Amino acid sequence: MSALTLAGAAGSNNHVKRIDHMGLFPTLRRGDYVIWQDVAGFVEEGLYVVSAGGTEQVYQVQNCGGRLRLLWPERDIDPRTRSLKPTARPQEIEIDAFATCCRGFVVASVAVHKEAALMGRETLTPVQRKRTALA
Repeated sequence: MSALTLAGAAGSNNHVKRIDHMGLFPTLRRGDYVIWQDVAGFVEEGLYVVSAGGTEQVYQVQNCGGRLRLLWPERDIDPRTRSLKPTARPQEIEIDAFATCCRGFVVASVAVHKEAALMGRETLTPVQRKRTALA
């Protein structure tokens, strides 16, 4: 059975989280979902679920010579150069300290194009073309 099917089910290692902000743009947008697994510490560079101030947020995490940088790409990364913006002040944390706030590693993401249809609040119908008589 797929990770997506099992995500959030009892006994599964996979958890589902909806992204509720645009801070991870262009990788993820508001309304997209991530599937993550519990891990208490740094595995590799990538997306992590981090407990911060009583809430769980998803951050892009980079290893910078033994310290970890917690980034929101929309805020911190220049989209043209893909480097850190001169005005960026990302959070930095020691690898050992990261283990205390790290909830898990993101193993997959799901781009949502029509959330109302995904949640069953809307039924999609095809556009009807008007027929015109040929003269």
